[in-house]
This record gives sequence, C-alpha cells and structure tokens, in this order.
Amino acid sequence: MNDKELKETKMELMKPDWTENLHHALEELQPEDAKIIVESMTDSEIYRKVNNRKFQEDYISEYIDYLWEISEPTYWKHIIISLDTTVGILWGDDMAHFKKMCNHRIPDDVLKAVLDFAIAVEVKDNYKQDFEAIGCVVKAQVEKFKRLDEINKYISSLEKDKQVIADTRLKEMIKCKCNYTFY
Repeated sequence: MNDKELKETKMELMKPDWTENLHHALEELQPEDAKIIVESMTDSEIYRKVNNRKFQEDYISEYIDYLWEISEPTYWKHIIISLDTTVGILWGDDMAHFKKMCNHRIPDDVLKAVLDFAIAVEVKDNYKQDFEAIGCVVKAQVEKFKRLDEINKYISSLEKDKQVIADTRLKEMIKCKCNYTFY
C-alpha cells in the first residue's frame, strides 16, 4: 500500500468505539502494512481501542494477542495503556496477554506500569480479582525472572508515604498463591 492508502485504511480502522473486528481487518492486510498501521497509533487511539470495553473484552484481548505476531513493541504499548485503574484489568476468555506477562520477562516500562497498577488498584468489590490477577504478574516476574531487586528499587523511588503501602502490597502479591491458569 502507498502512504495515502495506509492513511485511509488507518482512518477507517480507527473509527470510534468498536474493536470487535479490528484484528480481523488487520489480518486481511499485508503483514508489513498492518505493522505500519499499528505502530503509527497514538496513545489516545490505543486507549480508545483497548479501554472502551463495553461488551468487547474478548475482542480486545484477541486484538492485543494478534499484535504479538506483528509488532512486540506495539503489543507492549497496548498492554501498558490497558493497565488503567479507572476501567480495571482487561479480562478475556483465555487471558493470553496475562499468560505472556507471566511467562516472558516483560520490558522495564511494562513492569513499571504493572507495579503502578498493582499499587493503585482497589482491593474491594469487583477489583479484588484485578488485584489478584496483577499479583500473579508481579509474582511471576519475581519468581521466574528474578526481578525482586528491580521491584525494590522501584519502591524506593516512590514518595516516602507510598513506600510502605507499596512494599506491603507487593510483598503480599509475591507470597500469595496464584489461582489463575495464566500463571
């Protein structure tokens, strides 16, 4: 595709709200064209695609999982933007994005986003399972990838009043058993 066709295609794909068929539409393109489009997405375009979740969680999860095949940096950028405490964890059928976060050493900026979410997420009502799920990622990064020193360094970089809360919360996550299949 030429630049004009790529821009027109991207405009069509970025139409508001529904992410339902986004990855299918991208799959129909040449892989290099799909990669160019997703790598050119702005943070606000990504936010709209991954955090406008009403009835779309599975579709969004499939879309993000598809990104792993075409552009890992874009995949991780989508993961970071999806970790938003105002909308909670993106829950999909197979939680492939959480499987990847538990079975791969995640990039440093993703680890920071995971830790920020882990510290900020509510631990009541519907968010209890978000706390548990993000805890599995923290636990995996420590146990499978030996990242406790990085996490402790992150904690020490926080304001003094947040250090105790962060330390307590993250230690609780690390010692808890992860009951999800993605761990």
